[in-house]
Amino acid sequence: MNAKRDLGSNMIQKGVFFGGDSRLNIFVLTLLIMLAGASSVALAQPVKLPSSVEVADRMGIPKDIAGNIINRLRESRSDIEVANLRRSPLPGIYKVDLNGQLAFVSEDGGFLISGEMYQVNPGYLVNLQEEERREQETAFAPQRAKMLAAVDKKDLVVYSPDEVKGHIYVFTDIDCGFCRRLHSQLDEMLDEGIEVRYLAFPRAGVNSRSAEKLITTWCSKNPQSLMNRFKRGENVPLAGCDRHPIFDQYMLGQDIGVTGTPAIVLESGQLIPGAVSPERLVREMGI
Repeated sequence: MNAKRDLGSNMIQKGVFFGGDSRLNIFVLTLLIMLAGASSVALAQPVKLPSSVEVADRMGIPKDIAGNIINRLRESRSDIEVANLRRSPLPGIYKVDLNGQLAFVSEDGGFLISGEMYQVNPGYLVNLQEEERREQETAFAPQRAKMLAAVDKKDLVVYSPDEVKGHIYVFTDIDCGFCRRLHSQLDEMLDEGIEVRYLAFPRAGVNSRSAEKLITTWCSKNPQSLMNRFKRGENVPLAGCDRHPIFDQYMLGQDIGVTGTPAIVLESGQLIPGAVSPERLVREMGI
């Protein structure tokens, strides 16, 4: 920037702008000053998103297996969006989100099971996922509470009432309709003394458009204001930063049983899926 200013100064001193059309001289001088100042304008840093294979690798799935599965699924139909490849309880079978819906896929990518998995017994069927969720919920709630309590509060987007009677954690997605419905009740929750602590959970994966919006929110100097704008459906310019907790929070959500948004977790560790009323939250929290 100084070099450009020196250039303009030298040209003036050498008489480049002396004589001739004064209006042209003023225009050229103004242009040089603008160019000199332009270098000081910081451009918005682009959002960096990992590939689906990189995400699977971070989840402990070998890159060759992940790459083969993802490629075969994408080659099968051009309209399929593949995200969140992860292990299932069955060896050789993986969970995967296809266009936002849970499915199961074989390790070689050759077989796909859409829907839930059942155990066959004489006279009845057992939904393995539902049964596992019920059992794990009771046993895991205390551990879930500890894991969330360990999250640094500065990495959350927090809305605090004047008098805090209790707090909830909310895993949210910017483009989720029910998330926006819950956020529209924010003032009522604050009036009840409920502190709302947001964590990011992009349903379409950490390399999705929704993830870009979440990254933009967390990278903002005023994330609460930007969250409000996104929740209202405003068109906000996207910008990233070198460090943000979006991937870690998404992984945390996976680890504690979040499967959709919004997902509310009470201080006790109880997980409440969906958008619920402030009145129910008050009852569940006992405040």
